Order: sequence, then structure tokens, then C-alpha cells
Amino acid sequence: MSDNKNNFDFNFGDIDFYGIGESIKNSVNNTLKKFTEGKDKDQNLPQTRNKEVCEQKPPELSKAKGWQAASILAGLILIPSTIASVLNFFTFGGIEGAVISLFLIALTLSFPYISWKASKEYYRLSQNYVRFLRELGNNTVISVRDLASAVAQTEEKTVLDLTKMMKRGYFHQARIVEDDSLFILDIPTFRLYKEKKKEIPEARVKTESEDEVLVEDLSLERAREILDRGKVAINEIKTSQAKINDANFKSNVDKLLKNATDILNIVEKYPEKSYALNKFGDYYLPTTAKLVETYYDFEMMRTDDSKILNSMNQINESITTIGEAFDKIKVELLSDRAMDIKTDIDTINLLLNQEGYTEDDWSKE
Repeated sequence: MSDNKNNFDFNFGDIDFYGIGESIKNSVNNTLKKFTEGKDKDQNLPQTRNKEVCEQKPPELSKAKGWQAASILAGLILIPSTIASVLNFFTFGGIEGAVISLFLIALTLSFPYISWKASKEYYRLSQNYVRFLRELGNNTVISVRDLASAVAQTEEKTVLDLTKMMKRGYFHQARIVEDDSLFILDIPTFRLYKEKKKEIPEARVKTESEDEVLVEDLSLERAREILDRGKVAINEIKTSQAKINDANFKSNVDKLLKNATDILNIVEKYPEKSYALNKFGDYYLPTTAKLVETYYDFEMMRTDDSKILNSMNQINESITTIGEAFDKIKVELLSDRAMDIKTDIDTINLLLNQEGYTEDDWSKE
């Protein structure tokens, strides 16, 4: 009896349903903020700008500058000292003077050279890192051949560079697979790669274009995963919504569903945009489905209990808040597409101008 009483006296006010919606809203805002802060106006921000995946600046660039400064400073200090020591030896002679002079000469020749070489190597790695990120673009997987081409060096040298970068903290989640022919940037893509590998027979002969095919397959697989999970959650939301009587709540759910469906349609048409939507299918939509189902459970009680009514109001506000957050995601995706179109139009206009097909030429016709 005591257990039943405790269950009956459970305080629904302990559950912050409104906070759930605010949490999703804040998560969406923070995610969009990461994808807009510091980004150029003409391009969307890819996974390469995610601090949890890649360092935003080459982490050892400071070492390059430090070794360069050390080389210059060593030269400025050692050269006068060495010259003075040599002159002193020729003036006064002695074995001790000869040893000191030879030591200073060796140090003057070796240390600035070694530190300068170290500086050049760090600069080279830093420059290659920036080029690798540029070559990756929106992708989270790429062939080593493409990266090697981007920096004009052999694939073997590129693998060595990538390995150094991974060990030194340039890439936080990266892997090199397929006999050092494929570079995977983050953990979710690596997980998809392992699942994809299970479908490939070990004895199958590797074709020349296999890396490119696998890169495309992994991008499509990530989008397909989001679509599948999203559609399941949307169906759950619709099932619960159909049982609810409150017209205002159902209307708010309709707006949310419209935005969610639009997002999935965009991902289906442009799979490359799925890199920014991991939480959408894994967290946002499933949580929304649970909120709608909970609202139906409360409505079924047909009670005037203030705590339950307050919880229902909070869920309704959360649904509105989440719908607005989804609208922000949709706008971000569509604005990115609009920028792509603008780039295409600018390119066409540039080509027309280069060919002499200006507006005046058409008007004359």
C-alpha cells in the first residue's frame, strides 16, 4: 500500500517539461553558433571547424616561430662570440683557446642550421594542415591520394605527415585505413566505415576507384542513418498526435512536423549537409516524440489536477520552442543552399563576361 501511495503522490512538478524544450532550443542555438562563428559569409562551416574534431589553428605554429627566432637569435649571439674567440686565439694562441674556438665554430654552424631546419619543418606541417582542411571541405572522409595531390607530394610522405599530425594533436578523432589509402576525420564516420566493411568480402579485389566509391558511400550512409531515425520518430509523433484532442497542441505539433519533414527532405536531396545534423535524429526528434506521447498520457487522465495541467502547458510550450528551433535549422540549411546558388550565378556571369556576352551585347541584338 505504501508503494502505491508513494506512486500516487508523485510530484509531476518535479519534471521540468518546459526545460526540455529550452534545452533543445539552446542546443540548436549553440550548434548553429558553432557553424556560424568565424565562418566566411560565402561558405558553410564543415566538421573541420569543429573544435572536438580538429584544432582550429595549427597547434605547433608557435614552435615554428620559436625555432625560427632561436635560429636568428643564436646567429646574432654566436657569430660575434666566435669571431672574438678566433681573433683571441690568433693573438694569444694556446690549446685552450683553440678548443674554445673550435667549439664555438661548430656551435655557430650547427645550432642555427638545426633550429632553422626545425622551424621549416614545423612551418611545412602547419601549411600542409591548412591545405588538408581546405581539401576536406565538407567531407569527413577522403582518399590519401587527394590529400597528397593538394600538397604536391607523394602518398607515402602524406601518410607520414598525417600520422605526425594525429600524434601531435592536430586531428583528435582521425584514422588512416584501407592500407593507408583512406583518411577518416571523425568517430561517427569511422563507425559507419566499420559497418560498411562488414558488407565487403575480404577476398574481393580492390579496384582503382574503390576509395572514391567508399568516400561517397560513407557520406550517403550518414545521411541515410539520419533519415531512417528521423522518419521513425516522426511516425511516432504522428501516432501520438492523432490520439490527442487539444486542437491548439495539435496545431503546434503540425508546425513542428512540417519543419522536421522539411529538414529531412533537404538531407535526402543534399546528403552532404548531414554532417551538421547528428543530434537531430539521435536526440531532438526522439525527445519530441516522448513529449507528445506524455502529453497524450496526461490528457487521457481527464483531471483538473493543477500539477498535471501545468505539466501539459509546459509540454505545449516546449513543442512550440522546439518547432522554432527546427525552423532555425531549416533556414540555416536553405540559406547555405541559397549561397551555393549565388556562387553558381556569379560564376556564370563571370564566364559570360569573359566570353564577351555582356548585357549591352544582348540589348543590341
